[in-house]
Amino acid sequence: MIRLVILALIVLGCQTPTPKPKAQLDLAYPTPKYKPLTSDCAFAFEYNQLAVPETLSACSVTLDYDALNAKLYLTYFDLAESSLDTLLLDFDKRLKMFGKQAVQIDESAYENKAQNVLGSCIIIVGDSPSNLHFFSTDAKRHYLTGSLLFEAVPNYDSLSPAIAYIKNDVQKLFETLHWD
Repeated sequence: MIRLVILALIVLGCQTPTPKPKAQLDLAYPTPKYKPLTSDCAFAFEYNQLAVPETLSACSVTLDYDALNAKLYLTYFDLAESSLDTLLLDFDKRLKMFGKQAVQIDESAYENKAQNVLGSCIIIVGDSPSNLHFFSTDAKRHYLTGSLLFEAVPNYDSLSPAIAYIKNDVQKLFETLHWD
């Protein structure tokens, strides 16, 4: 009996370990299809049909990405009633607040002179509660700002594919945004 146990240990113990392949998430998002969003406020743009728009107040809208556990919060300001300088300072404060855990901050600017749209999109790389922030304005009458929030633990590595997917939707928003 002892000989069988020793033989089994020798046979089983002499096997060469085989490394396991690295696992990667297979996240497949649907190809976006866009449709127009109009509001009672002075703006309109196209949004991904995967998102469900919900009106929060007169000029605040949420695009609910239920499949991604994410919400893109959008707020419009009339610059006749709000100061552009104050709104930009508020945007910077928000970036500082959410950027405390940032490893890196990526910014991309947008300009469409024909539609009179200027904007900026910020990606906070790191475990932040909100990794994507943007604003768009004509610098005279209109200002639209947005932030992306997930209903999940802030883990940038896990959320980065969804952030990139929604960033493309923000890019489409910039490209199709027009002021009324």
